[in-house]
Amino acid sequence: MKYSIALLCSVILTNAIAQAPTGYWQQRVEYQIDIRLDDQAQAIQGREKLKYYNHSPDTLRRVFFHLYWNAFQPSSSYARWAKARKDPFTNERLFDLKQEEQGRQDIFSVLQNGSAVSYRVNETIMEVELSRPLLPGDYDVFDIAWQGQVPVTIKRGGRDNSAGVAYSFTQWYPKICAYDRDGWHADPYIGREFYGEFGSFKVDITLPKKYVVAATGVLQNGNTIGYGYEKEGVKPPPNYGFVNVWKFSAENVHDFAWAADPEFTHEKKELREGLTLHFFYQPGPETTPFFQALQQRCAEILPYMEARFGKHLYPQFSFVQGGESAMEYPMLTLIEQTTLAANAMPTAIHEWMHNWYYGMIGNDENEEAWLDEGFASYATADVDLHAGDDGKNIRSGLASIASRQWKEPLGTPANAYSDSYDYYDVVYGKGAAFLWQIRYIVGEEPFQRGMLRYYDSWHFKHPRGGDFLRCMERSADMELDWFYDLWVKTTKTVDYGIEQVAADGASATNITLKNFGEVPMPAEVLVQFRDGSSERHYVPLDLQYGAKQFAAETPAISHDPWSFSVQTYVLHLNRAMSDIKSVEIDPGGWTADKDRKNNRKDF
Repeated sequence: MKYSIALLCSVILTNAIAQAPTGYWQQRVEYQIDIRLDDQAQAIQGREKLKYYNHSPDTLRRVFFHLYWNAFQPSSSYARWAKARKDPFTNERLFDLKQEEQGRQDIFSVLQNGSAVSYRVNETIMEVELSRPLLPGDYDVFDIAWQGQVPVTIKRGGRDNSAGVAYSFTQWYPKICAYDRDGWHADPYIGREFYGEFGSFKVDITLPKKYVVAATGVLQNGNTIGYGYEKEGVKPPPNYGFVNVWKFSAENVHDFAWAADPEFTHEKKELREGLTLHFFYQPGPETTPFFQALQQRCAEILPYMEARFGKHLYPQFSFVQGGESAMEYPMLTLIEQTTLAANAMPTAIHEWMHNWYYGMIGNDENEEAWLDEGFASYATADVDLHAGDDGKNIRSGLASIASRQWKEPLGTPANAYSDSYDYYDVVYGKGAAFLWQIRYIVGEEPFQRGMLRYYDSWHFKHPRGGDFLRCMERSADMELDWFYDLWVKTTKTVDYGIEQVAADGASATNITLKNFGEVPMPAEVLVQFRDGSSERHYVPLDLQYGAKQFAAETPAISHDPWSFSVQTYVLHLNRAMSDIKSVEIDPGGWTADKDRKNNRKDF
């Protein structure tokens, strides 16, 4: 897709004025973590120093930490939750884990500014009572000593995954819970989503020297460690000891993950100045060609991704074989299955797109999971469309989404979905459809400006759905809250159709359009005539308080707005009915229309 000079200029102007709203604040974290792995006992020992900045207007008298690995026990709340619901996305091994297979994080001590403080552990949440209140504008330093047991891979990470990758360390350290305008988010872990504060991580990982490590951040001692991290022409010195200490540093991230395996091949590819991709995998007849094809694919699509969604601000990103299924982390994604199945490459690109929607734009995934998963799903499909996909699968997906009888709205918190199939279908599918519908309503160029404005305003921050909506409204100069409220907060559906086409005398025709559904929408109608000509007609919705602009190559005749409160709209044509060959609403198929059979009439 080519971009006009006008669009590029408007994007530059939009980026120059975009910003978070006045009064916005967020906390900041600075982690220093030192961890040692005993691969014989499957045990870890860790020390963590956390500098926690209170940028809120509130005085804090307690803080909360996540201890995610405590979920991987047969008697945990997560296990009871998954068993009661027969959750199909939870490995049933969880219910029968032996003692030596379970996950565990045991806290030895918690210090606040050097003094011991009391704490209570409730499975995956640790509550810490502060010895002195943390005032607005001040910071505290927390020192935490802990040990743990690495669980077998059940959800996201652990040891010895299905492909035999040794370690996938995810949600592995005491992580302070997010505190925002809604207060603390001490959400228990039941295998779904995450939320964390942006800041810096300095992590030292000590483990036997046979392992190759992939991690969030940039390795600081690559010339000493080697294993593909050394600069070109540098020969790492020999290591006569038993362990390596890997020193990683990451800025502007809200989590830190790493993986290790003695059989990892490490390849890297510089895509442009300031961005290198790393690939870690166990060589094999399926993995090797897949990861090599992935390198080429990433190089091809990065310019489009950055033009559409914003610059990749991190200096590196790693694709790593490991974990369970596929899961994103800042600067890193874990991919369990790397076969040549049809969805392997889209899955990898979807995980990379999370580096934008989750990594650089860190919404509360527990509260609004669709802002992450839905946006990444949309972006993946948009990249495929640009690369030559005919869009058939996208339109088919929109039709499928429209035809579903949803039990819960898109805005349901992640942990509140009663059915995991609904959770994935709604959050991923309907979440992506939200953006396709907004794109249809406002038009291509305003939509593109809105997406970049959202990125520019909210990267390294914590936006909500309403913040995205405001970015799009300002870029499109339209009101969109009517659609947002109905699509996100309800299970109502779109269904427009052609009720009647009737002659109005000898030389005119009336086309009666009808809203058979519950969500009002603007309508685009294509009329094809028997002489081979055609007309595109556009009927905006009154609630938009604006109108879509059409490109010169696809002009449309605009009409008066359609009132949301009226079911029918009569479109008057100054052409005889006998001239008409067909009439079709939404000829491109880009609306999530519940029943497309009533969208077209042929004559």
